[in-house]
Amino acid sequence: MAHSNSKRSSSSSSSNGSVRSAANVRASAYVVNASTAHLQGFHYSTTGAGGAECPPLAAKQSSSNQVGRARRGGAAYTITGECERLFCETLRAVFLGEGNSAQKDSLVMGMHNDSTTTIVNDFGIDVRQTSTRLMDSPSPEAFGQVHQKDLVSDWIEVWDYVGGIRFRGFVAEKDAEKAMVIFFDQNVIGGDLKAGLMALLELCAVDYFNCSRLVVCIDRHTPQKSLEVLSKDLGWIGFQLTTLREFSNDGDVISNKWLFMEMDT
Repeated sequence: MAHSNSKRSSSSSSSNGSVRSAANVRASAYVVNASTAHLQGFHYSTTGAGGAECPPLAAKQSSSNQVGRARRGGAAYTITGECERLFCETLRAVFLGEGNSAQKDSLVMGMHNDSTTTIVNDFGIDVRQTSTRLMDSPSPEAFGQVHQKDLVSDWIEVWDYVGGIRFRGFVAEKDAEKAMVIFFDQNVIGGDLKAGLMALLELCAVDYFNCSRLVVCIDRHTPQKSLEVLSKDLGWIGFQLTTLREFSNDGDVISNKWLFMEMDT
């Protein structure tokens, strides 16, 4: 996706490295590295945005480093658990490498399936990075990293303050290609998605992620009419139906729980 000069110019006022005020924050993303359990915050701001408060997760740094680490550890654990909770057996098999459990839940098309620093980048997103190893928090194994062949590199929770929506998902990486995968569960469907989708596309372009695709997983239990409207609206802006072929060795894997649509970024 081409990035317009207006995006770069909108961030020029922050080139001195100062953090934008909370009144300009339109969305915040909290990211847990699947290997290290390090937590980072990405805050998407644009000129003239309405005021919004960041969740408690982005509160002021505690005067006690131990308390701060414990807070980050708890947040990392919660984000990871809530994201992984949305996985169906198909997603677990494809992205977490959990055996052949996808057979229970999927269909295969066309085949038989037996320290803290702040950086401001060119896209107007303030990036806060925590380099301290999380202490007194569950080990990475407790977060669901089952095998080295896992494709999940990061777990994501995104707060869209404009639409009032919280997104959850993950970044998958295979053969140097990265995709951001976001769940459109019942808490997302029916809301105003325009601002949230813009923030997600901007997030894909951040150097830390550098995702070439945005994949949305739409709950198949959505009422048919609402599902048709949503898929049509997504189609108008460039999304198209897809499968998990790019991540799986078993062909065009789809899920009975999620409908997949993707867009190149």
